[in-house]
Amino acid sequence: MYYRSKGIVLKAMDYRESDKIVTIFTEKEGKISAVAKGTKKPNSSLRACVQPFVFSSLYFSQGKSMDIITQGKLLDFFGNSREDLLRTLYCIYIMELLDKSLMDKVKMPELFHIALTVLQIIDQVGYNPLLIRFFEMRLLTNLGYKPFLLECVSCGKKQKNFSCFSPAEGGVICDECKSNISGSLPISGEVLSIMKLLITADPGILNKLKVTDSAQSRLEHILESYLEYHLERKFNLKNTIRKLKRLTQLN
Repeated sequence: MYYRSKGIVLKAMDYRESDKIVTIFTEKEGKISAVAKGTKKPNSSLRACVQPFVFSSLYFSQGKSMDIITQGKLLDFFGNSREDLLRTLYCIYIMELLDKSLMDKVKMPELFHIALTVLQIIDQVGYNPLLIRFFEMRLLTNLGYKPFLLECVSCGKKQKNFSCFSPAEGGVICDECKSNISGSLPISGEVLSIMKLLITADPGILNKLKVTDSAQSRLEHILESYLEYHLERKFNLKNTIRKLKRLTQLN
């Protein structure tokens, strides 16, 4: 049986003498792994279609243990991102997030289009830390971990301002409950407002927002802690990016 789907290539690893096993987040089938035969050969017609973080239209043949990629057409190579180290690193970070958080063959078309849109904006407009936070928030929401930001996740009390966020409980904590919940993180009114916006906003408006450096840093820490807690994974590339920023002054 044959099928076709557009997909974002998350990673590729060597397999046998000239083949690769490619992990792809597809529009129609969710995350799948398939064999791309002969792609290590210089003249392979599939070689460009199965590079990490390309957008391709791929044809598959169902196999007994693993599907086989039979044909492909490259739709977007994200060339601007590949020429810029910071953009490249964050595109690979998005691939790592998707690979480590998605289950095989679970259809997630909304998240697929969000991921594609974010990659296109990074390529066409440039890197914006809020765009990465937007993707992290939408990933959490699509996985069922949308944070509670309007009321205390412990007692349900509504108020305008909260000072703590609990990754374990999945939301903001009021002052009366925070002493009973360990591991909560401080959150400011600015950060809380941004988090609310990221759940509903169109990514196109993010470049217009003015956010303080302290809020950017706090927001990154909260979402990183939230992702790692619920997905039970460490995202290694974030540490690599931090080290490179310190060494090369990337921003």
